[in-house]
Amino acid sequence: VEHTFTPGAKELPELPRFGMQMAIPNGFETVTWYGRGPHESYWDRKASARVGVYESTVDEQFVDYSEPQENGNKTDVRWVSLTNEDGVGLLAIGTPLIAFSALHYTTEDLEEAKHSFEMERREEITLNLDLQQTGVGGDNSWGARAHDQYTVKAGPTSYSFRLRPVSPMTAPPMELARLKR
Repeated sequence: VEHTFTPGAKELPELPRFGMQMAIPNGFETVTWYGRGPHESYWDRKASARVGVYESTVDEQFVDYSEPQENGNKTDVRWVSLTNEDGVGLLAIGTPLIAFSALHYTTEDLEEAKHSFEMERREEITLNLDLQQTGVGGDNSWGARAHDQYTVKAGPTSYSFRLRPVSPMTAPPMELARLKR
């Protein structure tokens, strides 16, 4: 998948993220990735997240903040897979790196709710595969915006990743960690 953005003549504001979002059917609950983890990480908040191979569930990706907001992002990801209990699923491979999040909530769910209990867990999974997301900011008790170098500008941008099916008959995602880029 190759994604390119070329803005027109009109000046645009900064972007919250540059990437792709898709819905994955219910049942692909195991998330395995080779990137920063095991906790969430962002462009400007990733020093404590070590690069490694991690496995979790989609439900465990959700961070229940007092006010719902974007969460669960992982950065510097070489690959991520979502599989069902039979080991069948989807693998996304960054070329070279991507960021991802996988939640049972849509972006709209997170933006519209004032409290987590107001959101209804969806059966389907919202999977974001991004080149970049604007940083968290918050250098002064969460009021400050992200520093300029951690802001996604609305300029010519492109990125790519590969999608492929995963099954017990194909190479398990753990073996991909040995691949050299």
